[in-house]
Amino acid sequence: MPHGGGQVVRTDDPAAFAVSVSEVLFAWDTTAPTPLTEYAGRLLAVADPSGEESAGLVTDLTTYLPSPESWEDLKTYETRQWIDITSYKVPDAWKSAEFNGETTDLADGTTAYTVTGLRRRSGIWQGKPAQTVDEVSFTIFMTCKPTYDTCKLLRLSQLNKPLR
Repeated sequence: MPHGGGQVVRTDDPAAFAVSVSEVLFAWDTTAPTPLTEYAGRLLAVADPSGEESAGLVTDLTTYLPSPESWEDLKTYETRQWIDITSYKVPDAWKSAEFNGETTDLADGTTAYTVTGLRRRSGIWQGKPAQTVDEVSFTIFMTCKPTYDTCKLLRLSQLNKPLR
């Protein structure tokens, strides 16, 4: 079971980047000494350096990570979270947009990956170990080569509202 200690892998491979972003996005542990802000910081560290999508990405992250108040509440249950990825691929809607020339105003190397997996949470409920498992899906938007030497995170779709 991951404990939320990793950084996003710096790579020029969009698929590997999507997997790494997904794992870091969902891996957190309220029992670790890591502050909540550091979890978002790990993803912002690989954000698009142009800053064009930064405000949007920060907003996206607030919908994936617990609020400071929720974090404190989850600590009382010793809550940990991680994802088991079941699939990741460039969605057909993105391929269609590329084919139809709808992505020409984007930086070269911009792409999207839709990730599906099982979000797992474990903790202590009424003095006993407990776990929940929920299917999740989302889309990661990124820019890779030739614009950047390594992939950069642009935005995240709403949880369970991915591009298909």
